[in-house]
Amino acid sequence: MKKICLGAESAALVTDYLTRKYLSGVDVSEGYLVSTKNTQTYFTDARYFYAAKPMVEKEGYTALLYRDFLNIKDYLTSLGITKLYVDYSRVTVKEFKVYSEWFEMHDLSVELDKMRAKKDQSELTNIKKACEIAQYAYHTAIKSVKRGITELELKDLIEKLMMDKGAEGTSFDTIVAFGANAAVPHHVTGGAALEDNQCILIDMGCKVNGYCSDITRTAFFGTPSEKFTKCYDAVLRANLNAIENITCGTLAVDADAFARNSLKKDGLSEYFTHSLGHGVGLEIHEYPTLSPRKKDALSDGTVFTIEPGVYFDGEFGIRIEDTVVLSGGKVERLFTDNKELLIINS
Repeated sequence: MKKICLGAESAALVTDYLTRKYLSGVDVSEGYLVSTKNTQTYFTDARYFYAAKPMVEKEGYTALLYRDFLNIKDYLTSLGITKLYVDYSRVTVKEFKVYSEWFEMHDLSVELDKMRAKKDQSELTNIKKACEIAQYAYHTAIKSVKRGITELELKDLIEKLMMDKGAEGTSFDTIVAFGANAAVPHHVTGGAALEDNQCILIDMGCKVNGYCSDITRTAFFGTPSEKFTKCYDAVLRANLNAIENITCGTLAVDADAFARNSLKKDGLSEYFTHSLGHGVGLEIHEYPTLSPRKKDALSDGTVFTIEPGVYFDGEFGIRIEDTVVLSGGKVERLFTDNKELLIINS
């Protein structure tokens, strides 16, 4: 159980599924987690109550049957609660309006984001396993690439390999992009067939015990042009520069700049059209965001991506993405593969 620090007349109400799972360690589809300074309570309705009760009690929660909003309001009032903290980024408008009639409302989103960003050993173990599976699936699948394979066929193969290796699902909808399709950072995988002298960009990940991995690799089928090779080398340098220079305390904006300035030296920064990275955990996009607009300091235990890329509309795209963790003040890659350009003979 992970606890939120609260004052005597304050309570936290957690409404969304993933944050409830994170704080309680219990997987319950529907419910409300209520924390005060001295009590931890889990409300869930009659559909789940009797199955959830022994699980939440094992984690130190009191299980109560949920009926409606008044049910929680009466409980909090009986404890003398006057201030209610909720995650403004996740609570529904209806829930907010109802509870604001009874309590002084406060935002809990920043505190929860920072709590979830710092991973404990159990969380890291799950993420590392998810990374191991994703890396295996990519390198196994890429060996099967041949002329005429479609993006969807390669996607299906990758996802089957991850499931066969023990993943419980994908982190997000796997992206496979051939040739000019790779110039769209979030291309929707389709029926395009692989032709000679095309790049292959694959953005993928899987889940282990709810925790995500995220990896992007770019290979080439056939003979790459000089422009492609130079751009690939520049993106790899940007990736490595960020990995080598990000430390505990680095601001998100500076982390992004390590890669962006590296690409600028190669005359490519204008083609780097997205942020350097994002936090990874129970969700594929979590706090922090490594972008030119964010000044949050990165801390040990934080898992995030480093994913510089360049995109040339109508030609090709290149992205090299690692999931990493800040450990002992330095970046630790959670993948072990070589990121030099892989050229597949056509």
